[in-house]
Amino acid sequence: MKDGICPKCAAKEVRLFKNTPAELSINTGFFSAASVVYYICTECGYVELYVANKSELPEIAKKLPKV
Repeated sequence: MKDGICPKCAAKEVRLFKNTPAELSINTGFFSAASVVYYICTECGYVELYVANKSELPEIAKKLPKV
């Protein structure tokens, strides 16, 4: 999706949704959270979520249980 092509339907109608009051975040500490951005295909409705800042991934790995 990050390349602008939907992996489900191959459409090139991918939009980026970020920096909004309704933005999802992952709590990484008492006063910190990792922001999440949405990639949305406006053809089929498929959505992918990614952590906005890769530097926050180690903190997420420490906090959340491994599957």
